[in-house]
Parts: sequence; structure tokens; C-alpha cells
Amino acid sequence: MNRKHMTCPKGQAFAPRQRGAAVLVAMLVVAIAALASSSFMFHSRVEWRRFENLNSMDQAQWVLRAAQQWGATVLLDDARNSSVDHRGEAWATRLPPVEAEGYRMSGLMEDQEGRFNLNNLVVNGEIDEQQLAIFIRLLGALRLPENLAVAVADWMDTDDVPFNPNSVDSAYYATLPTPYRATNQPLININELLRVKGMDRNTLSALRPFVTVLPTRTPVNVNTASPEVLVALVQGLSSEEAYSMVAKRERVYYRNITDFQQALPSGMTAPASGISVSSQYFLVHVRASNERLSVGNQALYRRVGADMPKLVWRTEL
Repeated sequence: MNRKHMTCPKGQAFAPRQRGAAVLVAMLVVAIAALASSSFMFHSRVEWRRFENLNSMDQAQWVLRAAQQWGATVLLDDARNSSVDHRGEAWATRLPPVEAEGYRMSGLMEDQEGRFNLNNLVVNGEIDEQQLAIFIRLLGALRLPENLAVAVADWMDTDDVPFNPNSVDSAYYATLPTPYRATNQPLININELLRVKGMDRNTLSALRPFVTVLPTRTPVNVNTASPEVLVALVQGLSSEEAYSMVAKRERVYYRNITDFQQALPSGMTAPASGISVSSQYFLVHVRASNERLSVGNQALYRRVGADMPKLVWRTEL
């Protein structure tokens, strides 16, 4: 009896501590479970939001593609109704903001042949001096350094010989702190000009609205060309005369090359092989936005005859 009496209190003393430890363990397990659950819910929300964003972005891209397809359809319809391209046509009208699939859409199309195509500077690997003269006059009209014309042409021609004593070629670029070579081939992207001697971002920004880079040789559409480009095309044409021609053109466009030649001041002419009243290349800009995101891209289309325009390239804005 005495032994039982002595062991009882000892067992009773351990019981509360065991129960307390069990409670602590249980509380720890619950805390860990709660923490794990909280972490799971947080990551679930993050993953769900990520999924929503990806889904929203994917949907936005499809909306943009649909808008670009709309642009191609407008160009196709235009080609089937007229062989002349001018700023009074439907393609030249900015797309008013519209709602589509929960997105607010906006867009516009630009005729790229109303600009000077820099890839015209070189033909069969050699500099085309007539096109070089046009580019020099364009730089002059924009009050930009005219020696850039030769630098750009030398960048693209296939030899490594400077066009004149004042120009440079690969030998010059090889001496730079970070050396490189002239590409000796047509431009793919206008931003390549930043690697040409004398070009900087401010100069390129001033030049960009008046030039383009197209994969084939193209004439200038005189119905969509800016006054500055017209000054470049027609030797001796003043800025005032070019602006006057553009103002008249907005009322009555040129139906053919003869119309344009007759509209020039007396004694002036433009090279017939370098001008046109129709275009093949158009740049389609579109943007889609909602309360969560805003995305945009641009696509270059080439339209030949009355066939559906073909996508040349597409890039994000």
C-alpha cells in the first residue's frame, strides 16, 4: 500500500506535463498547418493572378491580330476599288476607339511609300547616285547634316571602299573602342542607323517620320509624300512651293504621274521612275487596353494588285 501510495503522486505529477506538452505539440501542428495553408492560399492567389494576366495578355494579342487583319481587309477592299492611293481613302482614316471583347481598340495605317526608302540608296551592291542626291536634299530640307547621306550609303554598299574622301567604311568602324564592321547590305531596321558615323538619337528622331526601310526598291507615292519629301524628289522645289502643292493635293489628288508633273512649277520635273500614285507597303498600328493592361503592336503589310496583303513583319510597341 505504501509503495502504491508513493508512486501515485509521481504518475499524477507527470500527467499534466504530458498533457501540456501534447497541447503545445498540437498547437504547433495547428500553427504549421495554418501557416502552410496561408502560404498555399497566398501562392494560389499569386498563381491565379498570374494565370489571369497571362490569359488577359493572350486575349489582348488575339484582339490585336484581329485589328491588324481588319487593316489588311481595308487595304484589300481599297485595291479592288481604286488603283490610286491618297489620303482621302478609308485606309488613311484613324480607327476611332471601339470596344471589342472587353478591350478598347484604336489604330491607324500609314503609307510607307510616302517616305524615302533608305534601301533605294544601293542597287546591286553599288550606291545609286540619283537616290543619294534625293537623300542629300531631304537631309537639307530637315536641316540635318548632309554628309550623313554618304555615311548611310557606304554602310550598305557591298564594298569596303569609302564613296568619297569625306566618307568612311569598315576601316573606320574597326578603330572604335568597341569595333564593328559596316553591314554592307540593305537595312533591316531603321534603328541600325545609330551605328552609322554621325548619327545619334536626336538626329534619327528628326529623320524617322520621313524615311522608311522596305525590303524591296520602291518609288515615292506623291499623293502621300510630305512637303519635305517632295522637296527632296524635285530638284529646285522650295519648301513654300511644296507646302502649296500638298495643300492643293488634299483637295484634288494626283490621278497619275502626268498630273503631278503638270502641277510642278514651270521648268521642274521629277524622275518618272522614282515616283508613283499608288503604294504596296502599309504600316498598321493598333493598341488594345482595359482596366488592367495596355498593349500594342505594329505590322508591315505588302499589297500586290488585288490580292490579300501579305504580312512582312510584326513587332510590339
